[in-house]
Amino acid sequence: MTKEDKQRVIGKVVAINSDRFSVELLSGLDNFNVSGFDDIHYFAQLNSYVIVPYQNYYIVAEVSGVREKDLNVPFSNPTDQILSKVQAGKFLEVLPIGTIKNAKDGSLNFEFGVSVYPTLYSDVLYIKEKELDTIFKTENIKVQICKDSEDCKKGKCDCKFRYTSLPIGKSTIFPDYEVKLDIDKFFGSHSAILGNTGSGKSCTIASMLQTLYRFEENSATGSTFIFFDVNGEYKQAFEKLTDKNANIEVKNFSIDSSSGTEKFILPHWFLNVDEWALLLKASEKSQLPLLRNALGFTQNLNEETRYHIYACSIMYVFDHWESPVAKRQKIVSLIQNAKFPEDRKVDFSTYNAQYGSFSDRPGDPSAGVKEELFKNSVRQFIIEDLSIDPKYNSEKFDFADLGLAIESALLYEEYHGNKQIRDYCSSMITRYKSLKEREDFTFLTKNTNDIKPNDYLNDFLGIDTNSKKNQVIVIDLNSANDETVEIISCVLSRMIFERLRNSADRNLFPVNLVLEEAHRYISLESGKVFGDANKIFERIAKEGRKYGMFLLVSSQRPSELSKTVLSQCSNFIVHRIQNPEDLSHIRQITPHISETILRRMPSIPTQHALIFGHAVNLPTTFKVNEANPKPKSDNNKISENWFKEKGFEPNI
Repeated sequence: MTKEDKQRVIGKVVAINSDRFSVELLSGLDNFNVSGFDDIHYFAQLNSYVIVPYQNYYIVAEVSGVREKDLNVPFSNPTDQILSKVQAGKFLEVLPIGTIKNAKDGSLNFEFGVSVYPTLYSDVLYIKEKELDTIFKTENIKVQICKDSEDCKKGKCDCKFRYTSLPIGKSTIFPDYEVKLDIDKFFGSHSAILGNTGSGKSCTIASMLQTLYRFEENSATGSTFIFFDVNGEYKQAFEKLTDKNANIEVKNFSIDSSSGTEKFILPHWFLNVDEWALLLKASEKSQLPLLRNALGFTQNLNEETRYHIYACSIMYVFDHWESPVAKRQKIVSLIQNAKFPEDRKVDFSTYNAQYGSFSDRPGDPSAGVKEELFKNSVRQFIIEDLSIDPKYNSEKFDFADLGLAIESALLYEEYHGNKQIRDYCSSMITRYKSLKEREDFTFLTKNTNDIKPNDYLNDFLGIDTNSKKNQVIVIDLNSANDETVEIISCVLSRMIFERLRNSADRNLFPVNLVLEEAHRYISLESGKVFGDANKIFERIAKEGRKYGMFLLVSSQRPSELSKTVLSQCSNFIVHRIQNPEDLSHIRQITPHISETILRRMPSIPTQHALIFGHAVNLPTTFKVNEANPKPKSDNNKISENWFKEKGFEPNI
């Protein structure tokens, strides 16, 4: 320990546990401050830091508690014992959080985590600004991008810089220090922003991106942020980005083509089988196999195969149905729907439902001849040994064609003996008919452009032949219900993930998905009822890092979120959370945080947050930088909106 260190000793370690130390302060430090050469240092404020010299480095510890203990010194007057605290011993409870070591170049480096503990009676020092600078990484927030030219080698480099750290707010304990996150470690991994409604989640996200895009040198033109904006907040927050930085473009979509936004469309043939099952709420056991066949029929069901299916169904009904009345009604309906060609007409008009034969009188010898003629007219459409293996290739088809394909698939199952299939699939068929008529699903069902998935993604992501146009893409889903949000988020995320996964130059085009109100479509119970479509987010959480696809999950109910997704998050920004279930859930999926950190969460003020994870040196409570402009998520001014003149005109 240096001479300077000896002059800033404030106490001794008197107790050591696996997760905390007890420090007894030196006598005479009544006001918990020391006058150093540079300033007055306060060291007993909760969440502030002290350091413990050990070998050739310092152990950094956070103050988690302050207490006192009487030293049993006799008093001449009993009143003195109550009023005077001069003779009381003062103790700090501190939590070891990291170490500061000397680098080879003489600089100091901070590392989170402690593997070696000090000995009993080790000195404890107050922390200096130089060490705080190391913890908060006040330097080296950008690096120069040198081109190895002759000027660079001669020290005359004028190359531009790229940023490595992003300021996001001010420390609440040390207000002179900016809290910065490592850009690579935060945006290059999955992160979560959690907090009760009104605690400031949207403002935090908006503030971070506004700061990112206002950097002067080498703007983040290679970034891609896609917002599933379920509350319609972010158009306002990013509307001035292009004014501040000409290199940045924001693209706004809306499913109802509101003012200033582009109409969002999603061709229905882009959906895979699992996503169709999610859309039509097809149950896995009976409805999904039929839906898979129906989707295959939309791709490769030619006219001859369709005639074959209808002919087989007609023969099945004629040979197996017992009621003549029901038989006649069903076969007439099948013939009408089959639309057999005129030159190969099937005639069932001479069938008499009263007698159950092709005659209007019993014992008519011509009835057998007419029956055989009918059967032959049907059999001409049956193709022997025809193998039907429908495969769905996500090729264009009209949404109305799916109804015909479902009917063909039902007939195919029925003439193979599955008599109950129509009843089993009635709910899915009703759902399909409802979607075909609903206005809020026209973005999906009314597409007529023959657009390819790759071209669609290029336009959506702003990828041009020679340049990248868009950096922020906002899909306004404020008017959408949960099922619409779920379908759009699942399909787009899956398509982008597959595009990145199959890219020749892997991991060179990072995409960050911002999932607002994520509990609405990344639920704890996802995939258990209607297929695996909404499990795409779990797959991205587990595999997306390899391909450059990252999630930024924002939610007010972490206990309702998928545990798989949250457990893969490397960074957390937590605003005020008071629900015990949510606190318990965070504790389960982030075992590296302490009970002390958890106890802070219910009392975090608005516009403040606690950040912890790989992107920061240590868990820190900070005041979030102001978002300007703010997202459209302000609190209602109740008293201002209540107390008005009678007869005022409501603005609604």
